[in-house]
Amino acid sequence: MGKQRKTWSTDVKEAIVLSVLRGELGVAEAARQHGANESLIHTWKTQFLEAGRARLAGDRQDQGVTTLERENDRLKRIVAEKELELDISRKVRL
Repeated sequence: MGKQRKTWSTDVKEAIVLSVLRGELGVAEAARQHGANESLIHTWKTQFLEAGRARLAGDRQDQGVTTLERENDRLKRIVAEKELELDISRKVRL
């Protein structure tokens, strides 16, 4: 069977990326120390910087959550109305 992929915790990725950004380690050295591929560290670094740039531009991750919460509330109201309609129609038949 093939090798199983190593999973990296967010804390470890962050520590590696920050050490590279601070200049404490080069990408190649960090890769050797942690047993990671250099391209993987470059990817993490790019993702880290893009997320920071997006946040500075005003993008908020929780805006999507707020939208979903509003949609969830709307759907709950619709279900409640339908349940009420069914309850009324059952009582009318009796």
